[in-house]
Amino acid sequence: MNRLGLLLFFCATGLATTSCGSEPPLEVAPQVDLTRFQGKWYEIASLPRTTQADCYGTTAFYSPASDGSYQFVNQCNVASTTGPLKTVTMKATVPNRAIPAKLAVDVGGFSGDYWILDVGANYEYAVVGHPTRMYLWILSRTPTLDDATLKGVLDRAEQSHFSTAKLQYTPQPPPADRLASMTPVEAPSSASSGGCALSTRGSDTAGMWLVWLALGLLVSRVRETSELNRRPAAHGGDP
Repeated sequence: MNRLGLLLFFCATGLATTSCGSEPPLEVAPQVDLTRFQGKWYEIASLPRTTQADCYGTTAFYSPASDGSYQFVNQCNVASTTGPLKTVTMKATVPNRAIPAKLAVDVGGFSGDYWILDVGANYEYAVVGHPTRMYLWILSRTPTLDDATLKGVLDRAEQSHFSTAKLQYTPQPPPADRLASMTPVEAPSSASSGGCALSTRGSDTAGMWLVWLALGLLVSRVRETSELNRRPAAHGGDP
């Protein structure tokens, strides 16, 4: 199947919602301070993905890099609180410093959106999503969120046209050595350089980068096809 055919497939299966859907533009959180966003977060809930099946105690660590980018490290235990540990790292940048809430992850030259949509006044919680509404993560500085705060988060996500009824709530067991640690318990994998989310080790984000990469290729192909169709046809003989 060629790339244009793949685009039709993605549209038919509802994956390429940005190109084939009619959702309004997604608003991000105003005046995000990425310095305050750094540190450890616990995943409270997320829209389901096969790449995060059976994940327990999912955590995310955000830290600045010397080149002005940010490193993200996600970890979870598989199948149980003591199951094998999965780790994935990725590099994010801020394409427009005037809008720090709109982060981007580079994958093979294609940029995947990673937008901060909602954040608490004290950065006690955060909501991250993608403009296609395919992905949504609710994060907290603690393993749980109180009911009132969670309800407000869900209401605002619903108003932004996310399918909150499909959210899956992440099991966050009582703190153990890993969950209590303020840093990742293992060094980030060297496979993370240049978009490590394509690593076969897997994580809650690996499938996302693959989709973004595919969509980037497909959009490029559609643009090329459109340009060719707009060019005047060549004719022989006199002009």
